[in-house]
Amino acid sequence: MNAETAPALARYRQELIVALRLKDVPGDRIGEAVAEVESHVADTGEDPVAAFGPAKEYARTLATGQRRDPWWSTAITLASAGTAGWLVAQGALAQLLGEEYRGLAGWVWVLVGLVVGIPAAVRVQRRSSRVRDPRTGADMVPSSPWGVVVLVAIPVVLVLAAWGLILVTR
Repeated sequence: MNAETAPALARYRQELIVALRLKDVPGDRIGEAVAEVESHVADTGEDPVAAFGPAKEYARTLATGQRRDPWWSTAITLASAGTAGWLVAQGALAQLLGEEYRGLAGWVWVLVGLVVGIPAAVRVQRRSSRVRDPRTGADMVPSSPWGVVVLVAIPVVLVLAAWGLILVTR
């Protein structure tokens, strides 16, 4: 691989991973496809678009025959996650204020939210398998630890801000 093909390969790799993720291709198969592209480009020096076509088109050929979940399954997962978040937020706020919400203690609402949200979280975790390089076992899409921090911090900050507003306006 030469200096000219490296940026093109990096861009193609990213586009291919995203396109295959959007088509619900398992992480192991994505890793194999990316490794095939990288090996071909390294061996031939050929531009990946010239060799395989646009990433979206190549992803479409690779995803043929993949079983996709029905739309309603994804809708149920999203609704469960949203409901769980709302219940946990309501319960946490009620608990912080030392009050009941609709006749129940805040911890009850938090518990109900967790019960509703855990199956949705497990489903999302199953669908988001890691993309590993079959040659080395390395993660091809390393995740940042900041992603989890942001996902946890935003709801916590919102609940604390709402609590502060309530205390200030009393």
